[in-house]
Amino acid sequence: MRKDLSLYIHIPFCESKCKYCNFVSKVGTDAEKSEYVAALLKGIEIQGKKYNPYFAIYSIYIGGGTPSCLADGDIFKILQHCYKCFTVRNEAEITIELNPNSVTDNKLREYILAGVNRFSIGLQCTSGKVLRAMGRAHTVGDFDAVVARVRNKGITNISADVMIGYPGQTMNDVKETINHLVKLNIPHISSYMLSVEEGTPLQTMVDKSLAYLSSEKTVINMYALALKILENKGYARYEISNFSKPGLESRHNSVYWNGGNYLGLGTAAHSYVEGIRFSNTEDTAKYITCVKEKGKPPIVSVQELTKEQKKEEFIMLSLRTARGIDTNKYKELFGEDFLGTRADKLKEFIQMGLIKLTADNFIKCTTAGFLVLNKITVELV
Repeated sequence: MRKDLSLYIHIPFCESKCKYCNFVSKVGTDAEKSEYVAALLKGIEIQGKKYNPYFAIYSIYIGGGTPSCLADGDIFKILQHCYKCFTVRNEAEITIELNPNSVTDNKLREYILAGVNRFSIGLQCTSGKVLRAMGRAHTVGDFDAVVARVRNKGITNISADVMIGYPGQTMNDVKETINHLVKLNIPHISSYMLSVEEGTPLQTMVDKSLAYLSSEKTVINMYALALKILENKGYARYEISNFSKPGLESRHNSVYWNGGNYLGLGTAAHSYVEGIRFSNTEDTAKYITCVKEKGKPPIVSVQELTKEQKKEEFIMLSLRTARGIDTNKYKELFGEDFLGTRADKLKEFIQMGLIKLTADNFIKCTTAGFLVLNKITVELV
């Protein structure tokens, strides 16, 4: 029986770059996009020949960048090629990221006909002032309109992204954003605390005192407010930054947190297959040249994880989830008693109210623990 494999497909183009973004993407020409799609189709074919005999596709996630900035028909071609080159399970979750201002009815019809059954839409904030400061090219009205159009076409599995802690964002902005999504009955919400990344316009603005970050305490309080509202409205936090209505967790992202196999296709895409981690070049021109002329993906790094590294990843990823660390599975995988070898540290964190031990031997972070997750992870690793 074939094992499960998830596909991540990277589209390295945007219509404009947000000030906080450090993802590998740029504002591309129509010719550049067309050339990239042709190379990506070839890349799908190459990897299909290698992996299809052993794996069946559990989920597909098309991200970026802004996948919806590609020309009409491109996403259809990409997904059709995935079906041709891989064995995709009938029940596979297929997600595409959308920016609210780059979607037409023709594109929505195309995506749904191609098999997309989940849409991830970037909102970030309902404040027009904050959206403009971020460099976002849409309004909250654009977001609402896309949600309505997606639902009118019969798709209800929708996710929205929210950013917390952007310069100028207030507690009330966070409250209004979360309440707006709840009122729209968006079933999945990803709420991320801002991280200022190297080389971004935002970092330059902060360094030059042109933008001021909120205090850590303020950002934590914003996150706590979002958590309170969502939990009161029937959303469960199943991972530190992700909330959903029952049964509507992101199956694709859960593959990452549960240590499953995933294959990255396209520029800068990362993969993890059977204990080996590898990634493609971040240079789109090199990706295109290598795939078209050499007939192989331009892999720039390969790492086979040692047993100790697998242990560390198991702990780190498990602690991010509401389910926590399955200590029985840990012992089965690594032959080590997690509770016994870390008894003193676990006792300390339990007494501090940061973690709890369940009756079935899962170690879970408490609400307070999630706020100092990095500290707990470092100590337990």
